[in-house]
Amino acid sequence: MKAPKLPTFFKSPSYKQFEMPTRYYNERKERIQQARDTADNKQNGKLEKGHFRNSWKKKSTVSYSSSSLRVVVIIIILCLIAYWILKI
Repeated sequence: MKAPKLPTFFKSPSYKQFEMPTRYYNERKERIQQARDTADNKQNGKLEKGHFRNSWKKKSTVSYSSSSLRVVVIIIILCLIAYWILKI
C-alpha cells in the first residue's frame, strides 16, 4: 500500500517508459505494391507525385530569357521617361 501524496508547490518529475511496437518490413511486397500503384495511376490518367514540380521547372527555364528581356525594355522606357521629364 502506497502512502498518500501530500500537495506540493513543485511537481516531481514523472518518468515515462519508451515503448516501440514491433514493425515488420517486407521490401519485396512494398516494391510490388508500388509497381501496381504506378501502373494503376498511368491507366487511370492520374499524375504522379512531383509531376507539377517537374513541369514548373521546365517552364521556368524557358521564361528566364523573356523575363530578362522584359526587364531591360522596362528599364529603357523608364530611362527615356526620366530623360524627357528632366529635359523639360
